[in-house]
Amino acid sequence: MNILSKLFLIAAVSILVACGQHNDRATEAMPAASVAMKSAPAPDMARAKMADSTGGGEESLTEVSEPNAASSTVKRYIALRHALTVETEGEKMQAAFDATVAHCELLKCQILSANYNRETPYSPPSASLSVRVPPRSVEIFLSGLAKNAEVLQHRQDSEDKTDAVIDAEARIKNLTEFRDSLRAMLTDKSAKFKDLIEVQRELVDTQSQLDTIQGVRKVLAQETELVSVNIDFTAKQGITEQGFFSPVAHALKEAGHVMMESLAAVITFFVTILPWLLFSIPMLILARKLWTKIKARWQSK
Repeated sequence: MNILSKLFLIAAVSILVACGQHNDRATEAMPAASVAMKSAPAPDMARAKMADSTGGGEESLTEVSEPNAASSTVKRYIALRHALTVETEGEKMQAAFDATVAHCELLKCQILSANYNRETPYSPPSASLSVRVPPRSVEIFLSGLAKNAEVLQHRQDSEDKTDAVIDAEARIKNLTEFRDSLRAMLTDKSAKFKDLIEVQRELVDTQSQLDTIQGVRKVLAQETELVSVNIDFTAKQGITEQGFFSPVAHALKEAGHVMMESLAAVITFFVTILPWLLFSIPMLILARKLWTKIKARWQSK
């Protein structure tokens, strides 16, 4: 059997093993749980139901454990996300935003983005912050945020990433084994040069796939090991903006905006034609003098 036949045989076995592992992991938990529940005595089942109803047991914020037949644990990789809208006075928003960022850095958060937009004549200040917080520090971080601003909206959601994590880890395992087999083939001194070139090409492709899936696994780790928190800062509206006179205040604001835009258009027009005026006026004066001289000569004749 030459080296190419070995290569194809290893690739086929790796693919079959990957499919088998994925199917086994997907179907393993339900039968095992059924056997455990059937074999458990009635008092144990009652205690299990009581623990579920009272919230007994300790669980991670991002990982949940489930029992199986071998009394081992199966990790559930959960991505948790928080989205908040907070309100503060316009002149205090900068201080609240800076305090939130400083608090996040103190808790060893990962700051993904931090944007602050200053107040303009046409819009109030605003800010946004996107961070990843360790699960044990989420409540502390949100409590500190509530001290600096008023929370108007707080939305929470979660996403189960267990299947994606299991698939990524299985692919990493199989690709690593396949890569190691290819490296071992390269050490075969009896192999032909053409076969070694094919093995080297397959090794490069396998390493590229391995690097890609390892990057995906790192992203999944960031999503499941840390909690995503997105915060939008808004400015509290004044009395004229939220009360009886709000339509009048809005109309005056729009009128001033339109007037300033018109003035800006006039200024732009004069600035545009100014070079032509500076050039054309002397030319017109010169042309008039020349025409006067020509007309005087015609009349003298």
